[in-house]
Amino acid sequence: MNQSDPRPPVEFTEDRIPIDGIEETISELIELYGGALTSSREKERRFTIPLRRGVATAGSIECTVSWAASEDGAALVTLVSNRDVDAPKAQRVAMLVAGVVGSLLFMAWPFFAHSRELGTLAWIGGVVALAVYLMTLRRTSGGLAYDFLRRLARVQRGREAATQP
Repeated sequence: MNQSDPRPPVEFTEDRIPIDGIEETISELIELYGGALTSSREKERRFTIPLRRGVATAGSIECTVSWAASEDGAALVTLVSNRDVDAPKAQRVAMLVAGVVGSLLFMAWPFFAHSRELGTLAWIGGVVALAVYLMTLRRTSGGLAYDFLRRLARVQRGREAATQP
């Protein structure tokens, strides 16, 4: 990781991931994300993945994935990235502002009894406000690095389930 970068690294861990074939799965996922493997050591891979899948000009995120095996054939997998990458904050703020405006229009509409256009706009605003509220209830993603680790765990667990009788 870059030592001069003031942003602290982000670390995610996942336990009880089957270890058989984990190196191949990591390589496949790096290729799927359009990234590049920068270094490979025993039980550790360092790679970069683009911020926008397949578009290297958008910048990249450095990640290091390492795993420690236990006796039962499972592993504790740790992924460390050089920065946190989550959904764009400006889009979230814009949606919340639209939701607030929509809810205000919905509340003020009964006071404008003779205007049908405001009634339609108020109902649309109410629906937008409800949609924004439901979006805020959803747990936000952990970003690109967490998505990578989650996919790694899902693929590995799927392989293990397919090989067991």
